[in-house]
Amino acid sequence: MDVRDHRPQKGFGRSERTLAKIAQDVTRFLAKTQRSLTYETLHLSSRLRETLAHILVEFAEDLSQDIGIWRSLEAYNRDFFGTPLPCVLHPEETMDTDPINPVRVQFLLWTLYAELVPELILAPTHQDLERLAIWIAEFLSARFAHLRYDSGVKSFLHTPNPYGWDVKRKLVWLGQHSYLFRLHCAQYIRDHGSQADIPTLDDFLCQETTPWSGLGVIDILAATLDLTDSQRHDVRSWYERHRAYSRALHGGH
Repeated sequence: MDVRDHRPQKGFGRSERTLAKIAQDVTRFLAKTQRSLTYETLHLSSRLRETLAHILVEFAEDLSQDIGIWRSLEAYNRDFFGTPLPCVLHPEETMDTDPINPVRVQFLLWTLYAELVPELILAPTHQDLERLAIWIAEFLSARFAHLRYDSGVKSFLHTPNPYGWDVKRKLVWLGQHSYLFRLHCAQYIRDHGSQADIPTLDDFLCQETTPWSGLGVIDILAATLDLTDSQRHDVRSWYERHRAYSRALHGGH
């Protein structure tokens, strides 16, 4: 699927088109850098390099635009584990002030490789993982340092939420299309019949625990959106299901 299909507006806005060019550059950068790694553990096929490149660009967009998706993940980790990046950053350690820094990239890659290469068992402090994270962070940080554009993702997630449906459509996008969850969502769908029907998708969105510290999509959404504490509690309760009888009325009867 073209990465443009993952945008909330199903395509890049005029000011966002440079993101596609950066993704192409990252794809070539990954092909070059993986030849410099000590082992072949982290080598990816051309298709997977392209997939990872688009995710990395959207991750960098999130951090540089302060959209809040990654910030929400770190906030939960800090509350649960005493560190924003468990297994990568010790509680007493601090990270670089640059938003796109190596330890964040390292945590992202460590989690994503389990989806990109399911048979791989990867240590969070693998030597090549740390090196690759440094190279990628430097590359992305330089490309995004002076980039100015209007992010469609930020605009979408920061629109008002007067009705429950406004929150639900953001939940659907976050779980099915955001860089944080789309690989996991696609795998969940494959594991449950390969049909992205409403029941399957709803189960993933509301009940599935994900490799991101066991958090669900509703957890990240509730922390990302500008909601009151009461609204945030309501959103995180959407994992609770209930059944009820109903009667369908036909017109004229």
